[in-house]
Amino acid sequence: MELSTEMRKLLHDIDSKTSSIKSAAKLLRECEPQERKEMLTLMKAAAQEVMDCLTELENLSARQI
Repeated sequence: MELSTEMRKLLHDIDSKTSSIKSAAKLLRECEPQERKEMLTLMKAAAQEVMDCLTELENLSARQI
């Protein structure tokens, strides 16, 4: 079954955001405490966006069943 444009966009967004989180996690080792705090805040926001995309993807998938 072919994925809809919306599903492909969500999957792309999830891939992009998780890659960003992974890259940021590697940088955390070398950050100063204040910078680490800021990075963690950004990472948490990106993780929430991933959760939102996953929920939307789940809802789209449920409608296609």
